[in-house]
Amino acid sequence: MTEGRIAYEGSLDIASVSTFTDQVRSAAQENERVVVDFQRLEFVDSTGVRGLVMLKQQLANEGKQLVFEGFGPHIMDIFDILGIREMIVEA
Repeated sequence: MTEGRIAYEGSLDIASVSTFTDQVRSAAQENERVVVDFQRLEFVDSTGVRGLVMLKQQLANEGKQLVFEGFGPHIMDIFDILGIREMIVEA
């Protein structure tokens, strides 16, 4: 299985989600599995969260694996509040 890796930093919001989605889709064209490292993610808004969920579902439907890792505690708190931790982060 081929794997592509992306290190993302900054904010994932209405201004950046389209570029992020394009970057992940590009990596997914060349790889069966894409891992996105979010250790340097500072902020995510509702548009960014929606983008993560939609992208993960779309790539799964295409037979691709999308893995998110490295979220900080403040981002994980958002996922917990929304009840989507298990959907976003694999155990």
